[in-house]
Amino acid sequence: MRITLNSIFLLVMSLCISSCGMNENPNQNMEAKTIMEVTTFNIISTINPMAFANRDAQIENDFTSKQPGFIKRQSGVDEKGNYVVIVYWKSVANADASMNKFMGDASVADYAKMIDGPTMKMSRYAMDKPFNAETSRFVEIMSFDVKPDTDMVKFDVLNQKVETDFTGKRKGFLQRLTGINEAGKQVVAVYWASKETSDAALQPFMEAPISKEFMQEMNQATVAMGRYKILNYSN
Repeated sequence: MRITLNSIFLLVMSLCISSCGMNENPNQNMEAKTIMEVTTFNIISTINPMAFANRDAQIENDFTSKQPGFIKRQSGVDEKGNYVVIVYWKSVANADASMNKFMGDASVADYAKMIDGPTMKMSRYAMDKPFNAETSRFVEIMSFDVKPDTDMVKFDVLNQKVETDFTGKRKGFLQRLTGINEAGKQVVAVYWASKETSDAALQPFMEAPISKEFMQEMNQATVAMGRYKILNYSN
């Protein structure tokens, strides 16, 4: 099947609409906070990973970083070769404008054709604080829905206690960001100095009482976890 720029655009837009659809909950204000845009995908099997990394770096330097409202862009890959691109924006409007411009720009069509369109998933979240983990080389991203009967005030307190009581005390920890989209899905992004420090914290996290209490509030069927080595384009 031939993947065109238009087919990528339609797929991304449909995913964005489904994951960022409007919700009547007045406590969820996507416009008031930093937006984290997370896109996961595989590349076409015939594409050389180094060629993709080189083109991805060009997209970051020549296009995305020059868009209004841009804060930070990161690309990463996991041990199975699955990719993530994380972009922080000042607003949803900035993210929308960048996407619309990207999809209409013929100069980036070759990049879109490197991506296996059916594997692409995108979500946007309003985050609790700005990104500041500039030296990170590894990121964990976990998204999930909470159980329907969850007390969200208590959950938010518990969510922050995971950092103060456990994650923030681990060697190599740099930053933990939490967020929510307009459909109510939660996200946690944890930045580490290296994969090794993330690996060392993983099993102790699963065994910690505060972590078990936290995970009990999740709808386990909706939990998605990705662990990515950040591709270092700047150094």
